[in-house]
Amino acid sequence: MRPTRRGYMFTLVCLVALSAGIMYGPRALDAVVIPGFIALFASIIDIWRVSEPSVERTLPSPAEPGTKAQISLKIKADRPVPVRAVDTIPSGLTGTPVIETVADGTSVEYELTRRDRGCHTIGPVTVRLRDRLGLFERVFMIDNTDSVTVFPQICSLTPVAANALRNTTSPTAGPKRGSFEGLREYTRGDALRDVHWKSSARHDDLFTRDFGSAADQDTQLDSLTVAVNIEQHSDTSIEFVDAAATAAASICIEALDQGAGVQLQTPTGNATAVAGSEDAILERLAEFSLPVNPLEDNIANADIHVTVRAESVIVYFGERTVDFGDLLSIHNLESQDGDTVSMIADREEQTLKRNYDDNITVSTDAHSDDSATEERYT
Repeated sequence: MRPTRRGYMFTLVCLVALSAGIMYGPRALDAVVIPGFIALFASIIDIWRVSEPSVERTLPSPAEPGTKAQISLKIKADRPVPVRAVDTIPSGLTGTPVIETVADGTSVEYELTRRDRGCHTIGPVTVRLRDRLGLFERVFMIDNTDSVTVFPQICSLTPVAANALRNTTSPTAGPKRGSFEGLREYTRGDALRDVHWKSSARHDDLFTRDFGSAADQDTQLDSLTVAVNIEQHSDTSIEFVDAAATAAASICIEALDQGAGVQLQTPTGNATAVAGSEDAILERLAEFSLPVNPLEDNIANADIHVTVRAESVIVYFGERTVDFGDLLSIHNLESQDGDTVSMIADREEQTLKRNYDDNITVSTDAHSDDSATEERYT
């Protein structure tokens, strides 16, 4: 327990009044000092009786970098005293995690911006409880931590990459995602990427784009295996690991949109998904990082290999190869509404341009370290 700034000033006023009372008589002492010391004593008793509060944190759903999130905190003590709480956030998130409320269990929110891919730990929480007059406070460090998941950036594939993806696995019959037909009301299980936000904003309900079944079902994917590898003994930058996660996520989402089941395997874990359940894939790629003992290839017979090298990212579609720059639609594209939408946040686009324009390696042969011949773009 310690005085606040207001408490220090109040104590100083009481001491000055006490000195004046001693010098000029008890009238000044009675008028200021006695009520002042009573207030100080009452504040000490008030804050001393408050026990350590409890903190409950409510987290948002995982999302891509650049999106905003609302974090909710509920702080409750045995007495409803004023409280100021400061949450601890990692470098992968930005914001001002400070709230001021009353310790009565009321939910208060603060806003964060997701900046970097990964699983970021929030907490502990520094809680400052004050008496009702704000003269004294008690500081508690509440060891309450939670994890906020930030998915990798998801981009549209270029026509070259999309065509390579369609030709990677054997076709199968069945309904698939076709052309845009119109809007309909959102139902549980619809992909959030299809929500039409402009129409939803004009109504009370969410509306989603309706894609009918395509007439041509010969390009329907059956299943797809995607392996993400980090080349053995490579001194790899985390920026290239993020690029590999972006490439793998974009490929997996495109395959799921085409109706294929996807199996993902990385050096740090595996995941499977079907259409409408892509979160398992994205969560695994959010956790993807440099392993202690990287494997050169974790699935030898995978349909697609995303390989991270020391200064490049290579994507192998069976015997075909698409470099990172040709894989993703990094530049602005036209949406169905005619609005220009950026597929990659400005910061990431600059990072991709800076790191990959001169460092993308294209293999002209199949996925083989012995037979691959390489060209380097400059």
